[in-house]
Amino acid sequence: MNSLTPSHPVHENLAHETENLFARARNQFWLAPMAGITDVCFRKLMDEMNAGVLISELVSAKGLFYNSEKTKNMMRVHEGCKSISGIQLFGESAEDIVRASEIVESTGADFIDINLGCPVKKVVKKGCGAALLRDPAYLEKFLSTIKKGIRLPLTVKMRTGWNEEELTIHECVKAAYNSGCEWVAIHGRTRAQGYDGKANWDLMAEVKEQAKLPIIGNGDIRSADQAKKRLQESNVDAVMIGRGALRNPGIFNECIGMNNDNSCLNIIRCYRESLDEYYDTRFSLILLRKFSAWLAFGNSGAAKFRKSMFECGSTAEVMERVEEFFQNEQPLRFDDNEAFMMGGHG
Repeated sequence: MNSLTPSHPVHENLAHETENLFARARNQFWLAPMAGITDVCFRKLMDEMNAGVLISELVSAKGLFYNSEKTKNMMRVHEGCKSISGIQLFGESAEDIVRASEIVESTGADFIDINLGCPVKKVVKKGCGAALLRDPAYLEKFLSTIKKGIRLPLTVKMRTGWNEEELTIHECVKAAYNSGCEWVAIHGRTRAQGYDGKANWDLMAEVKEQAKLPIIGNGDIRSADQAKKRLQESNVDAVMIGRGALRNPGIFNECIGMNNDNSCLNIIRCYRESLDEYYDTRFSLILLRKFSAWLAFGNSGAAKFRKSMFECGSTAEVMERVEEFFQNEQPLRFDDNEAFMMGGHG
C-alpha cells in the first residue's frame, strides 16, 4: 500500500513529502473534492472533524497564469492543517499543470491531484476532466510529463470511463501507476452517468484486486456505517466522502468512532469562525447562509428556515436564526433516495 518511490530528483525539503504519501493519511475516510464547496473554510472544518485527507475544489491551471485572485484563493491551505492536503488541478496541457505546480507549492499543499472525472461540458470540450479517460495511452504520456516536471507528489481522481461502452478504468489505472502516481481515487460512475444511477462498487473492487497502487473508492456514501461497509467489502485502501459530508459534516468523526460534538449548532459556529478569518463580510454572509441551509435538511420547518436564510442581511442575523432553529435539531439523516447536491464535482 506504500506509494511509489519518485523517479525524478526532488528538492531536499520536499523529499520526505514525496515518499510514502499514502502512509501519511490520517485515516481511511477522506474528503472528496467538490467544485464550489471544498474551499479553505470547508476543508478547515473537515480537518477539525478528522477527515483523513483533504483536497481542494477544482482549479484551472491556466486560470492561475492570469493572476486571478479568485483562483488563487481557491487554493489556500489553512495554517496548522493536521490532515495532508492536496490541490486539484485540471488543464489542457501537461505543461500548464507543471507551470502551475510552482504556485501550488507556495500554498503549503502536500500533493497535486489531477481531475480526470469532471463531466461538465465546458471542461470536457477542452480535452480535460473525464475526456482524458478516452485514450489511456495518451493519458500515460500526459501524467508522465507532469510527474517529471513537478516536485510535489502526484495523485489522480477519475471515473470508470466515458460510458458503459468505454469502461477504460483498468487501462487508466495502469497508466497512472506507470506514470508514478501515488494513488488513484475512483468515482464509480461513467462520464455519461453524470450523477445519476448508482456508483459501481463491484467494479471498484475489481480494479483494486488488480491494481499495483492504492485505490480510493468514491460514490454514494451517505453514512459512517455505509463508509465502513464499503471499505471492508470492496477492499479499497480508503474511501472518499462528498455529499455525505455536506449533509453531515461530523461523518468523519463517526467513521473513526470519535464522540465529538457533531451537532449542527456546534458545526455552524466553527464554520462561521473560519469565514470571519478568510473572507470579507459580504462573501462570509453568502457562504454562511448556504451552509446553514444545507444542514437544515431533515429538520422540522427546514423549508421555512432555508427561505429565511436568504432574507438575512448579516452573519449576526444568520446566527440568531441558526441558534433558534437548531436548538431542537433532529439527528442528521441522509436517505438513499434523497436527491441532494446532484452535481458540480467529479
